[in-house]
Amino acid sequence: MHRRFGRKRVLRGIDLSVEPGTSLVLTGANGAGKTTLLRIVATLLRPSSGEGSVGGLSLAGDGDRIRARTAYVSARGFVYDDLTAAENLRFAGRLAGHPVASDTVDTLLATVGLPRAADQTVRTFSTGMRRRLALVTLLLRPIHLALLDEPYAGLDTEGIALVDRMVEHLLAAGTTVILASHQAGEATRRAGRALRLEDGRLVEERTG
Repeated sequence: MHRRFGRKRVLRGIDLSVEPGTSLVLTGANGAGKTTLLRIVATLLRPSSGEGSVGGLSLAGDGDRIRARTAYVSARGFVYDDLTAAENLRFAGRLAGHPVASDTVDTLLATVGLPRAADQTVRTFSTGMRRRLALVTLLLRPIHLALLDEPYAGLDTEGIALVDRMVEHLLAAGTTVILASHQAGEATRRAGRALRLEDGRLVEERTG
């Protein structure tokens, strides 16, 4: 698989397979291609050449079905500044076709350490609080694949531990987890497999 942006080659000859229910960590410097690869798997970008599949579904032809069973949390997080935390979760649930009850919203916010933030607008949140809110969207519905882009960014020690617990929860539920990060947490250290991207190429592999 290859991906170009204009004349710039971002991904070069990517050949990757991930077993269902396992975890994979992608490491590499900024600009190495980690985000581009995750966005292609999430069907938010198309490869310039080559093809791929998620759970037997084609990236090229089955985007809607892949997105229905996949959750992608970007490095910036898909949350809306002018909505409250509770409104963000309810809106995300409706978009995913899984309406979220008020008591479920409260439980989810407590899970990520935001029990008193339900009625606060996200515009007032710190970077870490925004990250926590984005992460909890992973629990809104059953998913087969979770894609986490720089999930440790902007988090303190407690927040990093929260990400690790989230990954453990997803794996226990049988969800495949692909995590891209240049930071180390327990999730990266315990990952069943780790690959490094360098200048758009997979150049190193570790199997746990």
